[in-house]
Amino acid sequence: MSSLLGFLCVLSAFTATGYSLTCKQCLGQDPSSCVGTTETCPADHACGAVRSVTKINESEMDLYFISCVALKECNSPGSISAPGRKIRRGTSCCYTSNCVPPAPQLPADDKEANGLFCGTCLTETSTDCSPDGIMECTGKEDMCLFQTTLTTGLLNSQEALRGCSTKSYCNLAKQSVKSVQMNVELTYSCTLGGNLTAIAPTDQDNAGNSHSGHHPSATLISILLLFLLCGKW
Repeated sequence: MSSLLGFLCVLSAFTATGYSLTCKQCLGQDPSSCVGTTETCPADHACGAVRSVTKINESEMDLYFISCVALKECNSPGSISAPGRKIRRGTSCCYTSNCVPPAPQLPADDKEANGLFCGTCLTETSTDCSPDGIMECTGKEDMCLFQTTLTTGLLNSQEALRGCSTKSYCNLAKQSVKSVQMNVELTYSCTLGGNLTAIAPTDQDNAGNSHSGHHPSATLISILLLFLLCGKW
């Protein structure tokens, strides 16, 4: 209760005064390899440490970074699943300038089916795709996620992805990362997971939307986002 009260007091102070922190900004595979500079955060941000583990089939990448993080993202671990891929993300925060956040905790990789289903799709040529497959959700992933990624600059791409997600990803709503070389805009929207009959795709949905045979660059963009941070240092 005391930690919750402390966070609410911090949030109230940030909102009332518009106070901005200065935070370290770095990227690595763990805290010891995280080196970089500092940045001044927007008024509604804290200093956050993020650990992101992305698994595509049998390949896995574990990345760690410290940066300004929106207050709503603090201490809200989450995960996304789609056929052949999984992203787990943990975020921790501290609330004074140049502080070092505690180690972020990843959500458990819970493979137990929870009885809910979501439609799936992946396209690398558009920010829209209709469900062309179905997957059963596991663990705390009880939401059906629709994620879009629009990248402009050095790399230009449009991508869309559907799968299962925890509510914490849905709460992000929108994220953006900007650097000299590239801008990346991500949006997240969700519906409740349903039973198998309720989310079964129609024949019309199946027409022309699937790129399931490709490696998911929509998932890889989560890694690219971390490297984009380097462009601002």
